[in-house]
Amino acid sequence: MIELRNIRKTYLLGGETVHAVDGLSMEIEEHEFVAIIGASGSGKSTLMNIIGCLDSADEGEYLLRGKDITSYTQRQMATLRNREIGFVFQQFNLLQKLTALENVELPLIYQGVGLSQRKQRAKEALTKVGLESRMHHRPNQLSGGQQQRVAIARALVTRPALILADEPSGNLDSRSSREILLLFRELHETGNTILLITHDDHIAVEADRRIRLVDGKIISDSKFEDEAQAAARWEAAENALREGVTA
Repeated sequence: MIELRNIRKTYLLGGETVHAVDGLSMEIEEHEFVAIIGASGSGKSTLMNIIGCLDSADEGEYLLRGKDITSYTQRQMATLRNREIGFVFQQFNLLQKLTALENVELPLIYQGVGLSQRKQRAKEALTKVGLESRMHHRPNQLSGGQQQRVAIARALVTRPALILADEPSGNLDSRSSREILLLFRELHETGNTILLITHDDHIAVEADRRIRLVDGKIISDSKFEDEAQAAARWEAAENALREGVTA
């Protein structure tokens, strides 16, 4: 589904050049459940923005479902986001004056889907996440976990190729967090491709494949290494970073 080839993204901060993503290459297959793990500054947010077509790389190639989208215009990127990618963010990003049903309908309005069809699809998406009895509630009438379920339904309603979740349980209590992660597991088991961005190993363990970033580079990928090998490489990278700080 996704193929990145030698992706680079740099920023100029305080007179210094920061290599947020540094020559990164990776592939994600259809129907995978992948976690991208990294601490603040590891490059995971920049990588998410590139994969989600919210930003473009300075160098390299990006193929999505076999199409080279590297040189797409902003308008083409916007169309792609609306049709191919469903986003779930840490901040639920729901419109407070709209009901759950109306929030879920929004992406379909942008697609030009007719009233009756978009309401039916929004109802189906909310039912899928267990909120059939909360469709007409506004966000302030819902718990944090329920609001995130609305956000997931909104991501699902366009029937995207990829669900991109950025720290989706970051604003939730432990019980609600567990429920959301179980929901992602259920969605994956029904055929969805899910890419989960997180800093937390306890969250990442829910995914079938775990890719760890340090300084914009992949240092381990559990699809190709067993967990012992990945852990050893991670420990070595941590030690190298500590030695660099104390040197």
